[in-house]
Amino acid sequence: MELLKINSMKIVGKLVEVALKTGNRPSDGIGYVSATATIVANLDGRDNEFEVQFYSSALTQDKKENQLYKSYIKMEDLKGKKVEVTGDIRENRFYSVRNEQMGSSQVLNGRFIRGVAESTIDTATFELGGFVACELVEKKNKAGEIYRYDLALGQANYKGDMASIFTIHVDPTDVAVVKGVQNYSAGQTVSVVGNLRFIVETVEATVNNEGGFGEPVVRVYTNRQKNFFIKTGFKPIQAGQDGFYDKETISSLIEAYKANDVEIAEKAKNKEDKPVSEKPAMNASVRQTSLI
Repeated sequence: MELLKINSMKIVGKLVEVALKTGNRPSDGIGYVSATATIVANLDGRDNEFEVQFYSSALTQDKKENQLYKSYIKMEDLKGKKVEVTGDIRENRFYSVRNEQMGSSQVLNGRFIRGVAESTIDTATFELGGFVACELVEKKNKAGEIYRYDLALGQANYKGDMASIFTIHVDPTDVAVVKGVQNYSAGQTVSVVGNLRFIVETVEATVNNEGGFGEPVVRVYTNRQKNFFIKTGFKPIQAGQDGFYDKETISSLIEAYKANDVEIAEKAKNKEDKPVSEKPAMNASVRQTSLI
């Protein structure tokens, strides 16, 4: 039975920047192209800025001309025009030697890009399906106010031998969605649809020169908020239905995920030639709300 692995995203907006790189793979000499496309979409009355990654080799596995490669090579021709991009979300795991902990980021991975009419409405959406890896968690600011809720959703990777885990969000003002997602339990098989909201803000802050002299200095900072806001959640899939993740499958996928984290950490530590430090064990709770 096929496991639920829904993962898609779609963005419509203006292509404002393209960073293109070409070369040959060291392993076999076959050409490749990688690109970072910056797309600006006006959503809810505000400009959102999305960076989308693209990669393709010049030839397919059966040594035929790769149509994606041909498309990406010409991407700069679309600069300044409205485009539609479709693809998926990719998890990028890394280890910070400085902080001595694993980190994770979510990358927008583009597959297709095409020009569309200027009248096409801007949009940025995603859809994910898998198992609940960690139930809804409150995120609070320094004032103790909830500014966001986070939900960890896991799914089998393309090989089916390890989990990918994505952190998606709920706007605390969206009460109906908060209540709905709070009903999801760790281990349930679910799918959600939502909006991508990537806001870039320039903030000016006055810094007083305490202990020094002269006038205060104005510093300019750029804040980037990358939110994957859930807008719709579907009823959990039950045992016996297509896509269902059973406990044994989830356990196996997460164990492989944790083993991969150890490997990533060891490689990073060996590069820095630092001693390995063990993570403290977490106390078990009465009700398991997180599987990771």
